[in-house]
Amino acid sequence: MTADPDWDLANVNRHFAGKAANIVVAVLLLLIGTWMFQRVQQRGQHDFMAFYLGGRLAASGQIAHIYEVAAYQPLIAQLRNEGERMSPFDAHYFIRPAFEAFFYIPFTWFSYRQASTLALMGNLGLLGILVWKLPIWFGVPWPIRPAVRIALAVFYPFLWSVVLGQDTLLLTLLVGYALSRSKRGSDRGPGVILGLSSWKPNLTGLLPVALFARRREMALYDLAAGAVVLTLSLGLVGVQGFRQWVQLVQAPSSDITPSLMGNIRALNIHFGLLCAIIALALTIVCLYIVVRQGFIPDAVSASLLAALLISPHTYWQDYSLAAVIAMLGTSPAALVAFLLPWPYLYNRKDELPMILISLSYLVFLGAKQVFKAQPDLPGG
Repeated sequence: MTADPDWDLANVNRHFAGKAANIVVAVLLLLIGTWMFQRVQQRGQHDFMAFYLGGRLAASGQIAHIYEVAAYQPLIAQLRNEGERMSPFDAHYFIRPAFEAFFYIPFTWFSYRQASTLALMGNLGLLGILVWKLPIWFGVPWPIRPAVRIALAVFYPFLWSVVLGQDTLLLTLLVGYALSRSKRGSDRGPGVILGLSSWKPNLTGLLPVALFARRREMALYDLAAGAVVLTLSLGLVGVQGFRQWVQLVQAPSSDITPSLMGNIRALNIHFGLLCAIIALALTIVCLYIVVRQGFIPDAVSASLLAALLISPHTYWQDYSLAAVIAMLGTSPAALVAFLLPWPYLYNRKDELPMILISLSYLVFLGAKQVFKAQPDLPGG
């Protein structure tokens, strides 16, 4: 039996086309990394300073004072004396659950400038992993995989996270990996990973709701692991520390530019209370419908979208999770809606279009459940 030459030629063409596309993506990532490195070296990473100082307090045995503003003043004064660029919003204070501060202790073995460079390199590495692995983990068809990778390489929330020195790329990687593992029927490992990702519970806290509604044991492991790390955090700082945290997240140094956020709170500022109430009602109703009736990918997407919209603090970097929502989408519309690089053409600083996209997709998921084909009734 002889091989079909046309079939062999098609395979060869497909192989070389795939290689060429991978080279284009790699070159694009290299160019982005170079540009990012130069930009950060010139302007600094203002958000990373809070993580670095939190790590300094944890390393010196002052974790109980991590939400105490006075504990930071000697460290801030030292960085100022060293000529470091300081946040214009005075955003120098660690506001994550206390357990995460221990992750930043290794950075404190270096000067702030060296640690900032290491954080930048780490985030660029995470960017490369996300660009390469997300399409594989979620089974994006190979003909469109290069285009999806290019879109991910320039995905605005990803690059914004890198510029600020944020921890949202790692969060997106862990959430994406856990959810991709769960698609293969695994519950324990993915659940524990989600629970350990609870340093931003305002973004991941609704995932157990979706998983419970779909009767997945992963929800139990998620809640158990999350409860352990959050209880540990509370134990490290005590009741007084928790009160200081509440005050800190409401302070202007943490609650920065709410009108520029990507949540329902921003809708209230721009369009008034009635608009915000309608958006909140739509969010809650659609979330309820999708987690009750939808398949797991839709239920998970709805829980992430609802968290982004309801959270009191939602910025560009938090929408890094929208890349996972796009991968979970059962239609190309999800990829286009979330990965289209429109932010580079938007000449305002607010995130209103992203709010509209997120709310519209959530309503689409709800409507899909309401109008999906119902099985015929017996005798009908």
